Amino acid sequence: MNSEIIGSRIKAILVVKNIKRSYLAERLGITYNTLTKKLNGQREFGINEILSLKEILELDVETCANLLFNEDYFIA
Repeated sequence: MNSEIIGSRIKAILVVKNIKRSYLAERLGITYNTLTKKLNGQREFGINEILSLKEILELDVETCANLLFNEDYFIA
């Protein structure tokens, strides 16, 4: 799926869960700049980062799969 869509969905989850980007970048072990590029679709998240996102954002397997692979998925 398109990296921009995935980034937009992650940004929406951050807002809903009131998680700051700086906190997420620190937990992922990447710089704030790198996270911003990933959230804007300029870079892709690696598999280890995806697994970490699942834990950090407290996503269940189904939500994580929809986030990454289901183009019709809507974040409420």
